[in-house]
Amino acid sequence: MLTHRDTLRRCASSYGRRIAIVGDAGDEWTYAELDRVTDALACGLAGLGLVPGERVMWLERNCVEYLIAYFATAKAGLVFSPLNYWLRGPEMEGLIDLVQPACLMAGAEYAEMLDGLAMPASVRSRVAVSGKATGWMPWSELLTTAGTIDRVPNDEHAQHEIIFTSGTTGQAKGVCRSQRKRIIDSIMSALAFEVTRNEHMVFFGPQFHIGGGSVPNQALVQGGKATIITFDTDRVGRAIADGATYLIGVPAHYNLLFESGALDGVDTASVRGCYVGGSVATEKLFEGITSHFPGTDLVHGYGSTESGPHTMALRGQEFLDHRGALGLPVPGNEVRVADPLGTDVPEGEVGELLVRSDTVMDHYLNRPDLTEAAFYADGWLRTGDLVSVDADGYYRLAGRAKEMIISGGENIYPKEIEDVLAEHDAIAEVAVIGIPDPLYEERAIAVVRLHAGQAATEDELRAFVRARLAGFKTPREVRFIEEFPRTPVGKIAKDQLSKAHGSVFSA
Repeated sequence: MLTHRDTLRRCASSYGRRIAIVGDAGDEWTYAELDRVTDALACGLAGLGLVPGERVMWLERNCVEYLIAYFATAKAGLVFSPLNYWLRGPEMEGLIDLVQPACLMAGAEYAEMLDGLAMPASVRSRVAVSGKATGWMPWSELLTTAGTIDRVPNDEHAQHEIIFTSGTTGQAKGVCRSQRKRIIDSIMSALAFEVTRNEHMVFFGPQFHIGGGSVPNQALVQGGKATIITFDTDRVGRAIADGATYLIGVPAHYNLLFESGALDGVDTASVRGCYVGGSVATEKLFEGITSHFPGTDLVHGYGSTESGPHTMALRGQEFLDHRGALGLPVPGNEVRVADPLGTDVPEGEVGELLVRSDTVMDHYLNRPDLTEAAFYADGWLRTGDLVSVDADGYYRLAGRAKEMIISGGENIYPKEIEDVLAEHDAIAEVAVIGIPDPLYEERAIAVVRLHAGQAATEDELRAFVRARLAGFKTPREVRFIEEFPRTPVGKIAKDQLSKAHGSVFSA
């Protein structure tokens, strides 16, 4: 059975004394301890009267307890749904009402805020993960409940997680997935990214994102180690000093780490892989990574909350040989590039990426209309991303279908322009959006953040693009910005940027 109950049991049997997870304060759990504590928590949740199929919502900053609760809810047959801790009360209220949880689990700092929200009648239990909160059961008390999980159905197809999309456009949607799909994704992506049983992975992305469970599980399905921290440059530096082999971050994480001095005097020889995701990365960033970690492979992946999330992978020399590509499909993923009618386009032409695999989502929570719109017949997921395939079979992103700019009847893909501008030495980050134009219907503008101490003019940057791309692709304007709005996972928040600059995509 591909369930977390069986996977943890097998890992405890095979790797019992190996360290599985490490917390922010350096606290450690072996595989045997992880299996025992998740059994205990599963019994505690059952002792609260929770029954298979009921839902648990989580709200806390990054911590190992997240993974313990994630696995324990699976063992108890419950559904786990984390909340974004950056949301405001009214935003959370809407998501809680959608999920209709039977139990809330939260850090004490969030308990008072949750107590002030209108709660659905489904909420019967509240558990304080850290600290003390009036009316909330302490986490430690749940771990002392006697019992067994053997009576709980061990169903690999049962829904286990509801993860809300952190996309850059539109309203958040609850993506539902089974244990079986999560475990297949972990195994296949570990193979594609070359994550091994000897990996010491450092994870500091927000756990409420799809990566909160899926990324550490790449190491945990095979006896590796995962350190879970909230991003802090000094804490990352200590993890590297402790022998970390694999880092996962977006460009902003690496830039902050290098600028902080946290690596001064630290032996970085253990780092063999640096995953770079999230947004446009510059050549200067890649040079910085290889300079600070001379023995590392550059790693890139592509996917979405709906698709697995791991759909494409690229690592090492392949990364260098196919700079800017999304990569090749992760094993088990079948992909196509299609026109709006779902018909395959010729090689080299741009179309929507379609994905079919055993890891794509089951459905959107309570939205059969959106679920139907997300799939073609025979299980093909519409990603909404525009790609092309090069002569070597590597997939390249052209942009989001919703972001494509049509100027004077010509299609303009923001990603193509962003990639060119990212090569300019003065540019730290760039985003291209479309705004209304009375003559051409739309026009492309580039919003740019420069490196500290660097200078560039609008005319200079427009000429830089014009020398490399067709004239109609050259941004009509370049606007400079001190700081970009960001999504919870560190991507440039194009929806917020669009509203500020009058984009045609601001709705």
